[in-house]
Amino acid sequence: TRMEEVANIENNCISLRTKRRYHTTACLFIIWAYYNHRGILRREFSEQVDAVLLVQSSALAQRKALRQLVITRWLEKMERRRPELCPVDVSLLSYDIVSTYMTTKKREEGRYLGRGSYDNIRSSIIYLFTMSNTSPPPGFRNSMTTLLKGFTRTIVGQRVEAGESLEEGKEVMSFECLKLLCKKFFEGQNDEYHFAHLFLLLEWNLIARSDNIVHLHVNDFEWESDSLLIFLKRSKHDQEGQHGRTPFHIFFNSENPYLNIGLSLGMYFFSHPGVLSNPKNRLFSARFQYNRYAVILNKVIEDNRAEFEQIGVRPGVIGSHSARKGAATLAASGCTVSPSMASICTRAGWKLGGTRDKYIKFENAGDQYLGRVLCGLNCLTMEFSVSPPFFDLPVSELNEQIDRTIMGIVAGGTRINAATFEVLRMCYACVVFHREFLAEHLDDHNRFRASAALTHMPEVS
Repeated sequence: TRMEEVANIENNCISLRTKRRYHTTACLFIIWAYYNHRGILRREFSEQVDAVLLVQSSALAQRKALRQLVITRWLEKMERRRPELCPVDVSLLSYDIVSTYMTTKKREEGRYLGRGSYDNIRSSIIYLFTMSNTSPPPGFRNSMTTLLKGFTRTIVGQRVEAGESLEEGKEVMSFECLKLLCKKFFEGQNDEYHFAHLFLLLEWNLIARSDNIVHLHVNDFEWESDSLLIFLKRSKHDQEGQHGRTPFHIFFNSENPYLNIGLSLGMYFFSHPGVLSNPKNRLFSARFQYNRYAVILNKVIEDNRAEFEQIGVRPGVIGSHSARKGAATLAASGCTVSPSMASICTRAGWKLGGTRDKYIKFENAGDQYLGRVLCGLNCLTMEFSVSPPFFDLPVSELNEQIDRTIMGIVAGGTRINAATFEVLRMCYACVVFHREFLAEHLDDHNRFRASAALTHMPEVS
């Protein structure tokens, strides 16, 4: 019915990934409430928990069964128009109960967690109110804000006393770390490393969240003049996609093939030709690509611990978000003639604040300058303006031969639309231009060595 359709749209007010994070956090609170404030839980839910605890004997089995009960059978089925589906009667949920729970969340040594952990608890509780279509009690939000400020000061004090770093989250990825990671990914034997190489370069050049990279489609890539254009249809601060046609300019670094996103993208396309069969295909088609990338990133750093420690990087301190921090830092502070903050914030999806967002808009020149800085070109040298590799053939028959070669390499090559084919052509020019580098630095077992893109490469100079 129409009302069911309206309800489904209302339930889509929060992204699936955010919901999953809220469900995990809220699950821990609900289980704590069962033992300490059972009165705020639905009777049906409490009885189901009783049954689970009677059936499961071991503590591990109980935890798994309770998690499945809370998340799968209750939280994932919540609807805004049916508050009874929430395991918590939020009309009975008070600030005192929530604040008491938050003070129980500590490390093993008795110290508090990071500020982000408590902020996530607050957000998950607000989520329960939202999905129950109920407003929090008067003063609840203000009291939570005050509590979080107190947590922040307390956590900082504890860390200062213990002599620990005050920085929360993963550390910034330096440009040196980026270059070393790209080198290891590029020369690695594992096919997974090629995926990670492209994923990292996309994150860095777009100053993007990993979630934006996961959701890139083939038709998000276009070519214009001397740069690759990438469109991010939706971001954290633009869920409605109002800026989905903003073209972010990506440039190819021909001075350092390890950092050349055109070379990496070309190798990926020709190693996964099925990706281009439909412009609506995702660039990375399988599920859980974020987790896949995070595992590979940590593995490479751990396997090459000595080399990374020489540049100050220890295993576990660099995460997927580190590239976003590092790219923004390099762009803003890597040189005395840095790109404007307006262009940096626009690409990163950050608000400038106040009236600045109304009056300062995207412009190509600023974004193009930023794109060249991010790709690793030195803005103080003449190489900063270098053009990407391209086919400049005087005879039309030779150009047609190049096009036929590309169409023959890629599955369904004759059906690729013009915009995608132009991107593919420029990426192939990168592959041809760096053919000697590929022959020298690709691992002997790298499957790209068997690709027709290399074995049937045209003779051009």
